[in-house]
Amino acid sequence: MMIDRNIINNLKSFVESIDNEKKLAEEKNIFNKKHISPIYGQIKDKSPEEKKDFGQKINILKSEIDKIFDDQLNRIKEQYINSLRSKVDPLLDVSDSLIGGINPIEASINEINNFFKVLNFEIVSGTEISSAKYNFDNLNMDENHAARDEHDTFFINKNTILRTHCTSVSAKIIENNPNDEIKVISYGNVYRKDEDDATHSHQFNQVDIVWIRKDLNISNLKWLINNFLKYFFKNDNIKTRYRLSYFPFTEPSFEVDMSCFKCNGKGCNICKETGWIEVLGSGIFNPKVIYKANLNEDMIGLAAGIGIDRITMLKYGINDIRYLYNNDFRILSKFKGEK
Repeated sequence: MMIDRNIINNLKSFVESIDNEKKLAEEKNIFNKKHISPIYGQIKDKSPEEKKDFGQKINILKSEIDKIFDDQLNRIKEQYINSLRSKVDPLLDVSDSLIGGINPIEASINEINNFFKVLNFEIVSGTEISSAKYNFDNLNMDENHAARDEHDTFFINKNTILRTHCTSVSAKIIENNPNDEIKVISYGNVYRKDEDDATHSHQFNQVDIVWIRKDLNISNLKWLINNFLKYFFKNDNIKTRYRLSYFPFTEPSFEVDMSCFKCNGKGCNICKETGWIEVLGSGIFNPKVIYKANLNEDMIGLAAGIGIDRITMLKYGINDIRYLYNNDFRILSKFKGEK
């Protein structure tokens, strides 16, 4: 049994009286549940011969109902646009209007992406909400690891958190990945329970670099990092040094310092007169990470993590991380022309 025509005619009059999108969407949902869904439920009672004809009639009816709501939605949007036009003063002097610039964080992300695109890396951002599995478990951080302490991490519930690093996205991508070579960078906001000050923030940006293949080694890691730093800081004279460190997901692990891009290692206020600047952490994936991702045990994974905010502050001479997030035109105006 189809809908009585009087119901459709009354619907049309009612819908044309609605003047906002949210109300329109709610009424469409209510009407479909009350009148359309029950008709679809009748299909199961039809014979095979009747189902085709009945189905076509339902589709025609559904299209008619959708058109009633879609036509009103278009009218609402047109009315809104017309209302904006009526508020525009074409004679208004805009010569003193402020013109913003691209945020330096975005400029850095664009440069990072451009470098890795040339090397055929997959570039992803991923979700900022992560499971404990990908943020901790698959990265060799057991339940007693300090990073899992509630004083350090924003927990939504026991197994769901705001990601503390972008490696959580990479861990998900490499899991059961059938490719002989995996090249991916993941970037975006990460969250930790830091007190906000000039050099710390509860939210900051990070990029995670993963390159997996059977025949990789530390020389490949150094080649990748060295060339990236020269590209990003626009200085071919940059040198690097690798200091042994510890990260649970890499073995061996390295802290990477670069020679100061401002003074070429001679010593200045940027490098605190040492000639060196610590810029990132890196290493070769711990075999447990390869195992957790269900990859062949002979696969070698290179990994590096970079704080985008930190290298942005270094590059542009910004001494307070809060400047990156305050949308201060006095700061942004210094970066006009950056892409």
